[in-house]
Amino acid sequence: MDDIARYLKISKKTLYGMFENKNDVVDQVILYRKTTKDVYFDRLNISTMEPIPYLYQHVNKAMEKFTSLPHPSNIYDLKKYHPEVYQKHFQTVNPKHLQIIHAFFDKGIADGVFRKEINKDVQAYLYSIQFLSLADPEITCFNNKGFDMKEVIAVIIENFIRSIATPKGVEELENLIQQNKQNKL
Repeated sequence: MDDIARYLKISKKTLYGMFENKNDVVDQVILYRKTTKDVYFDRLNISTMEPIPYLYQHVNKAMEKFTSLPHPSNIYDLKKYHPEVYQKHFQTVNPKHLQIIHAFFDKGIADGVFRKEINKDVQAYLYSIQFLSLADPEITCFNNKGFDMKEVIAVIIENFIRSIATPKGVEELENLIQQNKQNKL
């Protein structure tokens, strides 16, 4: 609280007058970050997107989001010192994110690249929870194993696409993978 007050050039008394307690400060900071992500989701025009290329290219966007997450030690501290805030923000899937994934499913089904019989609720939840788990230092040990986080995210996305794609969708994915390999040469 001293650091925040000093940064804002206000007294701690003024700062405490703006928030109920330290939990409220932490909660408001995380809520602000989530709100900015929701603005991004609101701006997406899914009707004009091709689902498989967008998801496949989502690796870079996911890496940006992942690298902007709090450091794992901060997540650990959040869990330890502010468990209610951690539970509220890091143990639940963002409903806006689920809504966007559902819209992608509908678009992909309409385009014939996603299977009609997928369980959209389960698939959206599984996709989201995998990314949530990357932020949890007690679950994620990828960095300790020497895995490149971009590769981990790419595998998650590729496996996800393969699990819901029609043969047409798999062919589209394979073409994107080949193009990506050729571009790296």
